[in-house]
Amino acid sequence: MSTKLFNEINVKFPKSDEKLEKSYENCKKRRKFLELSKGSYSEHLELAKDDLNSISVDFEKRNWRWVVTKSYYAVFHATNALLVYKLGFFSKDHLCATIALKKENLISEELYKELGNIYERFSDIFGFAVIFEARKLSQYDTEKWKELTEEDAKISWDFAQKFVSFVEGECK
Repeated sequence: MSTKLFNEINVKFPKSDEKLEKSYENCKKRRKFLELSKGSYSEHLELAKDDLNSISVDFEKRNWRWVVTKSYYAVFHATNALLVYKLGFFSKDHLCATIALKKENLISEELYKELGNIYERFSDIFGFAVIFEARKLSQYDTEKWKELTEEDAKISWDFAQKFVSFVEGECK
């Protein structure tokens, strides 16, 4: 499952409970979480599914950059759907959204373990970081996006499908 691109990704997530708590409080202090009615989770989930459903065309066209980018956004919107459904807030910050998932124990132990297996180098929640960082490279780095491979795209897409499906199940 390793590729050159994924080997170059440097993840900067809090690793200890203390750092996680500090990061979470910092997100709150910076007002990265916005309250919403719990019923509005469906709008975020609809966005996630729309992104996910549009990926197959890009995959068939071998447009790896857009597969990774859309996979990323599907995960981000699904993350916010889960936050809204369970906690009544969403995050406008990608890192804060992921920190909230971990801090609030919103993912199952099974999924939590699988996230670590997405890429051998990462443990805990770092599977999210891989897809988030890959999206940054694919969307903003004018040279790195050319290095994206079918394998990068497949890893991102597979994870997005699994995560959106998980969130759908949690929001019933």
